[in-house]
Amino acid sequence: MKSIHAIAFMFLLGLWSTIASAHDTRPLYIRIIERAPCQYDIQSVVPVSVTRNNIPWLEFPDHMVLDSSSMVVLERGNGIRVSYNIACAFNGLKGSLINVVYPLFNPAITTICIVEFVDGSEFHQIIGPDRNEIIIPKDLDRATIAGDYTLLGIEHIWAGIDHLFFVGCLLWIAGMGRKLLWTITGFTIAHSITLVLTSLGYIDLPIPPIEATIALSILFLCFEIIHHHRDRSSLTYRYPVLVSSSFGLLHGMGFASVLGSIGIPSTHKLTALLFFNIGVEIGQLLFIIVLGVVVWMVTLSFKEIGWRQNWLIWQTRLMYVTVYGIGILSSYWMFDRLIG
Repeated sequence: MKSIHAIAFMFLLGLWSTIASAHDTRPLYIRIIERAPCQYDIQSVVPVSVTRNNIPWLEFPDHMVLDSSSMVVLERGNGIRVSYNIACAFNGLKGSLINVVYPLFNPAITTICIVEFVDGSEFHQIIGPDRNEIIIPKDLDRATIAGDYTLLGIEHIWAGIDHLFFVGCLLWIAGMGRKLLWTITGFTIAHSITLVLTSLGYIDLPIPPIEATIALSILFLCFEIIHHHRDRSSLTYRYPVLVSSSFGLLHGMGFASVLGSIGIPSTHKLTALLFFNIGVEIGQLLFIIVLGVVVWMVTLSFKEIGWRQNWLIWQTRLMYVTVYGIGILSSYWMFDRLIG
């Protein structure tokens, strides 16, 4: 079963090693604020992956009127910010349908919409890349928030390549036995604690140093794998749960920064937090399962064609190449996040 680790890095982690930055797939953020009955401020952040001539616009119901003089378009490092005002003579947005329209083509990105009403209630909806309709219900639904934030958690862990690199390194160090169970459990408990505390405002630390330290945690595991994979005598190899728990506290703050940029509905805050964390765990579990299935299939193939002995040699070579690649990429992330 030792070969599971090197194949894992080669086929899944190595697949992403050419990407220059983590969390590169950002969604379209739309925030609608009701500042008075039937008067709304519209704010959207278009990710850098969308070109300026393809900035989406929102198609509101016929009774909504756009104030074109209020429109402001600003370019920022993380995308293009668009803001304007709309008003209506009757009713409001509750029970309405909004279309997200791209002038040229749909770039297949997720859309996150947040609506804040003057009565203090909030509506959050996450729509997938294949959809363009935002349906605002008349009554806010706790079940919808649970489903949306579960999906958001899954998407975040899969788009968060740095988190997957960290989990992949833990797999190599802990192996596939009982030690892996304790290691992943420690990581889960630790990042769940800081995710909740940071999201609720009990912990308030600057995000760039946290993100840089997350990259450093991957670099540390790469060092341990390269220098101690033979004797397995280091503290990390003997007690990987200590490392996973310690760095898990930092990763939880990184997860919380995503919720901070999106926002948490004040009326269903605990529901959103709980199911976002559940989504992260589901995404993490799916990653481990896929990792194991791919490795098992490739290892079995090598056995069947009689290359078992050669494979034991190649797995070490692949491990060195992949771990060095991940380490170099993690170093880039660390300095980039500190400077940026």
